[in-house]
Amino acid sequence: MKVKLEDVAREAGVSIATVSRVLNNHPVKEATRLLVEETIARMDYRPNLTARGLIKGTSNRIGVIISNMENPYFSSIMNNMEIRLREAGYLCNFSSAVSRSNMEREILAQHLDSGVDGVILVDVMSRNENMGLYADLNHSIPVVLVNGNPDRNDVSQVIVDQEKGMGLAMDYLLSLNHRKIAFLRGPRDNYSFDIKEKVYREKLEAAGIKSNPSLIVTLDDADHFSAIEGARDRMISVLKASDRPTAVFAANEVMGLGVINAARELKLDIPGELSLMAHDNTFISRISHPFMTTIDLFPSRLGLESAEMMLQLLRQDNSYPRRLMFNPELVIRESCRSL
Repeated sequence: MKVKLEDVAREAGVSIATVSRVLNNHPVKEATRLLVEETIARMDYRPNLTARGLIKGTSNRIGVIISNMENPYFSSIMNNMEIRLREAGYLCNFSSAVSRSNMEREILAQHLDSGVDGVILVDVMSRNENMGLYADLNHSIPVVLVNGNPDRNDVSQVIVDQEKGMGLAMDYLLSLNHRKIAFLRGPRDNYSFDIKEKVYREKLEAAGIKSNPSLIVTLDDADHFSAIEGARDRMISVLKASDRPTAVFAANEVMGLGVINAARELKLDIPGELSLMAHDNTFISRISHPFMTTIDLFPSRLGLESAEMMLQLLRQDNSYPRRLMFNPELVIRESCRSL
């Protein structure tokens, strides 16, 4: 027999209103909250989210738009985000925009038509952000951007400082005496890739090194597993050049695998003849051969913090954008060496 709200209230010795307050995260005494939550778990009570949504005028669903679901970096973000929101009674509607501005707008419209209570966007399109699309949307429902442009203050954001992360990567490669550093990036109109190229150029210039356009390699598809083959194909020609680079920075570890495959095909030893560095610190960097030196962008934390911020906006006034930024870390493994 299905457990009802009044059954939980009777078992816990509290009113139905008190159980409802706990379920809706309204203030109650901590001891009472713990008692009700224990009773809910013991009785395996499952609230009718659809009915609750109709009563409250909500859907208990959060729309999540992400660049790509294949990349383990995004999977880690989604996993922790989904767990936290589900614990709070919300279901995530995930969609992939495949790094395209127009597709992101179309998916966003579909989420809004379906009546989601809020939207989280991960690795947003610079064009849509600069148009003020997300800030305008934030006037209607709560919006959280993950890794958007940190200079904006018109929408809530959870950010790992990718500019600092790229700086750490370039400083490390330069400290190993590398001067010919290739940069492998994804499509333009994406803040994450664009800011990395900006820092790449600035760090080379500060070191007195002229940027070589032939060493900046752009893949239109950088997040699907097909990027492994794409990166390999593009890097083979770069690594065959007589004046080939001594190091490669791959903007994610999926492309980093492509660099490893290109080096293997050309019989170039990593790190003996070529150093490789990447971004993200997913499981890929710990199963590659050699293990990749990388920048930890803490994807699991990004997922958890963005979910927490969304819950804050849903419970409180979302008129005032919130902001959380934390720092990446250099993770030294086996794929780099000094010249």
